[in-house]
Amino acid sequence: MNSFHFKYLLFLLLFLLSQTVYGQDNTTACISGTLIIDDTWEPKVFLSHIPTFEDMNMMSAEMIVAETAIDSFGRFNFNIDFLPVEKNIYRLHLVKKGNPPAMLIIGGKDENHLFLIANRYSNIEITSVFSYPPFRNVTFSNTPENINFQKIKELVFQADSVSSESGAAKRKLIANNLEKQLLQIADTSNSFLVSLYAIYNSNFASNYTSNIPFYKTYLKKWRNNNNPYYKAFKQKIPLKTKNNILLTLLIVFVGSSATFILWKNSNKTKNKLKKLSIQERNIFELLQKGASNQEISDHYNIGVSTVKSHVSSIFSKLNIKSRKDIINFK
Repeated sequence: MNSFHFKYLLFLLLFLLSQTVYGQDNTTACISGTLIIDDTWEPKVFLSHIPTFEDMNMMSAEMIVAETAIDSFGRFNFNIDFLPVEKNIYRLHLVKKGNPPAMLIIGGKDENHLFLIANRYSNIEITSVFSYPPFRNVTFSNTPENINFQKIKELVFQADSVSSESGAAKRKLIANNLEKQLLQIADTSNSFLVSLYAIYNSNFASNYTSNIPFYKTYLKKWRNNNNPYYKAFKQKIPLKTKNNILLTLLIVFVGSSATFILWKNSNKTKNKLKKLSIQERNIFELLQKGASNQEISDHYNIGVSTVKSHVSSIFSKLNIKSRKDIINFK
């Protein structure tokens, strides 16, 4: 073997090794798929960047980073080599004909969006069959993270569906079981964003104080992921120091009777509010501030008809009859 052949083979070996080690080929970086929709939808798909998990139900024109057409066969394709190296949460969404691009529909048969994890090296293939809502029956290829991301969404959807048809005792069992499943996923997943998505679906903001050791260990485990998702999550659970705990115990000791009464009333309220979905709780908070349907629609960039549907559901689940009752709800 002469020196030229040897150098060529060495170059080829190094090239193949680099592809194996890094797995990064910008020429294949894309989000593509098949999406079968009817003629009530614009034949376009929009891609938005979601900077934190708190922004998942928010929409603005500034969040949209790309759009692409859906062809006559239902195919679409995004070239994503402009995305950052770090993995982030993104949202695909459609809009009804005549609606502006920045229109988010939450819940119902016209729910129009799908979340996924991607970076500039991702090669994501999506397949969806014709259904309502259009992103309900979606499968992912080439991306285990998004398969697991989708499983979490389906897990929550199934629990909510069963819970909505159940009595209070059964709803509590379903909620407790769902929380255990989600925390198990959060504890065992090798993907930070999948893990954190599970926690955000576990209603952690209300329950983290009952499981402080878990969250201390969790924050320590993922502290190297010091990105906006981690920082926003950490701000949600400011774990107490020893001095704060001692002060809290002293306050509880001095005012134990009053605290018990407040706790009892608070539990009644929490049990009622647990009947609401995440979207309904968001809308409930604005209703308590006296917001109109149009103001809620503008705040979340969702249709007024969708707001009305959520408000009606809130009235039914909380057994109240007017917005005044919501404002006075304790």
